[in-house]
Amino acid sequence: MIKLVYCLRRKPDLTLEEFQDHWLERHSDFGRALPGLRRYVQYHRLANDPINTALAQAGASEVTVEPYDGMVAAWFDDAEGFSKAMATDVAAAALEDEKLFIDHDRSDAVLVDEHVIVEPVGRGPIVLVECLAKRSDIDRRTFSERWLHHAHIGRQAHEMGLLAGYIQNHALVEGDARVSELAELGVGEEIWDGIVTAYFHSVVVAKTLFANPLASEESFEDEKTFIDHSKGLYMMARRHVIKDLVR
Repeated sequence: MIKLVYCLRRKPDLTLEEFQDHWLERHSDFGRALPGLRRYVQYHRLANDPINTALAQAGASEVTVEPYDGMVAAWFDDAEGFSKAMATDVAAAALEDEKLFIDHDRSDAVLVDEHVIVEPVGRGPIVLVECLAKRSDIDRRTFSERWLHHAHIGRQAHEMGLLAGYIQNHALVEGDARVSELAELGVGEEIWDGIVTAYFHSVVVAKTLFANPLASEESFEDEKTFIDHSKGLYMMARRHVIKDLVR
């Protein structure tokens, strides 16, 4: 199975509420109808996002990347299945609808390998999304190796009852055949080296973890060995499962 992550910014004439309302109430119908789409989840950025305060407290106040308004995760059986799905009338209609509310020039897609560190438990409606850029002095393989080693912190937070789920999405390395197969469809040029989805039962629980030294000190210091925080993008979102699976 392959996973496509699509990070979205709205058209400038729309409010966040207008963008998210159309996306959930209208555009989600295309996801339900698209042949070959196995799983489909929308992540809507919270209007009052507490993550910037948490980052500043951890020492990452230099982050200046424009936030996304939401993110889509879509799963297909394989690259061929994705290609076939994108050639359907449903996909063509979905693309036309996207032009009404998505600013494609400022939105980014990345094809990833999914590493489920902690399977999300229960609803876990609040999700921390972290779009990660590697340090300039390491390659993507080294980034992935160090990131997987970092996963023990997520497991520890889960054991403390502060994290309901934790998934690492590793962007495919250059030369991967799946990237070549999908390049013609516009998703082969990766922007991010990885994308985190961390699941919480509520914003209150998320803030509790952010204030804990495990996140604000230990995790942040370890991340510096492989992440360039100044180039990353972070947002808190509400998860809407449109098709299959709790993730």
